[in-house]
Amino acid sequence: MGKKLGFGVLGLLVLGTLAGCQSGKQATNQNKALNVTMPAELQTADPNKATDAYSFYMMKQTTEGLYRQNNNGKVVPAIATKVVTPTNHGKTYTFTLRHDAKWSNGDQVTAQDFVTSFRRQVDPTTKAQYANRFATFTNYAAVQKGTKQPSALGVKALGKYKLRVTLSRQNPSFNYEAATEYLPVNRHLVKKYGSKYGTNSSRVAANGPYVLKRWNGTKDTWEYVKNNRYYDAKQVKIKRVNVQVVKTDSTAEKLFAAGKVQETKIGGTTVTGTANNTQLKKQMRKTLTTAVSIQYFNTKTKLGGNQNFRTAASLAINRKELTTKVNQDGSVPLKNMVAQGVAKDPNNGKDFAVSTGNYTRYDAAKARRLWRKARAELGGGNFKITLLTNDSDGSKNVAEYIQSQWEKTMPGLTVTISSMPLTQQINKMFKGNFDVSTFGWTGDEPDPTTDLDLFMKGNSINFSNYVDQKYNRLMLAAQTETNAKKRFALLKAASQRLSKLGVFNPLYQQAQVNLVSDKVGGIKYTTFSTAAQYRYAYWK
Repeated sequence: MGKKLGFGVLGLLVLGTLAGCQSGKQATNQNKALNVTMPAELQTADPNKATDAYSFYMMKQTTEGLYRQNNNGKVVPAIATKVVTPTNHGKTYTFTLRHDAKWSNGDQVTAQDFVTSFRRQVDPTTKAQYANRFATFTNYAAVQKGTKQPSALGVKALGKYKLRVTLSRQNPSFNYEAATEYLPVNRHLVKKYGSKYGTNSSRVAANGPYVLKRWNGTKDTWEYVKNNRYYDAKQVKIKRVNVQVVKTDSTAEKLFAAGKVQETKIGGTTVTGTANNTQLKKQMRKTLTTAVSIQYFNTKTKLGGNQNFRTAASLAINRKELTTKVNQDGSVPLKNMVAQGVAKDPNNGKDFAVSTGNYTRYDAAKARRLWRKARAELGGGNFKITLLTNDSDGSKNVAEYIQSQWEKTMPGLTVTISSMPLTQQINKMFKGNFDVSTFGWTGDEPDPTTDLDLFMKGNSINFSNYVDQKYNRLMLAAQTETNAKKRFALLKAASQRLSKLGVFNPLYQQAQVNLVSDKVGGIKYTTFSTAAQYRYAYWK
């Protein structure tokens, strides 16, 4: 899942002089397709309804917001002409939009496209599962509750190319969210297709470097075709990118080794085998990301509602062994909910995750003691629990390891693994139809709230169905605190409180291992931007 949860410039790369003066090989390469893989199917092409990371990976190729991230992960202007400085104590942003930005169907990109998108996502009738990304906008809560109309949301078109956003409070992560989450929709197509907007590639338009093609809403192959109406189209070198879903790491490696794909993602034991292949090792890239893998316990269930069980389940997992022997990809154990590298604590200069403390130490003996207490509290006997996960190789390997650790450490507990496509897993979680679910979250902002907000009251991603009043008070106080040191002290206290509650189980901070052909340049990954941007890619 994911988003979430993310997230010189190479945009001026040129292959030579004008195309007519290039060598025959270079000219041929201009029309040569790039073949890549994706670990899971797309959920949607509608930015108002997307919740999974892979749909957002697709939108990184096809859809631009006010800002975007460049190939180094830096926020730069996109549809807005510049990165603006807010007024009104950091709560009002006024944007001037480009006049040369067009949708792939020829429509002009206007301020009203952003207004339509933002209001549509917050409108409760849209049933957007991730409406809360606009939680800092003025009147968000009232619109969500239905006490105010969507038109009351803090966004307004001041003209065809002028947009104003008004926040109820300062948002330190606003620029990053404007680059990754606050995306426009083509208002004419939304009016035409309604709820079917973005359900296939013919019901959506692109305003970015590529146009989504040949996707019917469920299939596991699609294409990105160069958007000739994109305002910076001359800098997009590769005209077509063919995408196929590959969930098995060994298959991904074989396709790459055979030259059938030029970029793919691998994990687990496949990484070790690849590292032993001299030719493939040269083309392997490792990136430690700020994405996290965690488990949500459904606290409405008998076992999930018992804190001794939840704590025992955490203590029973040897995260060092999990990352080094199962993942084998450079991932590292999570100490708490926030990944290392997200932010520094201004109170002591330490990484925020380190400053918060380690709440995930392995202690099998204590886990067994707590499990005995939990069984007694629940009336004794044996128990069954289902561990929900997606059907990628890496996720299934992690689930099997946790299954073995839990059943060995907590006798009388039977763990069944249920693996399914990511979109189905997400739907089950939103419906509360699970016992415990392992999933990934990719935050896009360099701030602890990118992870901590998940557990606040009212957050649609709070799948645990658990609300802690003290935690919420700390987080709400941090929202309005303008002193950085005081704010981080509140966030640290909230993180520590959350770790003690045990409603989630931090597993590891994800590393990403990619194979990238040495025949292709311009593909880059960063800590907060792990999806390649093909707009920068070129054939060498």
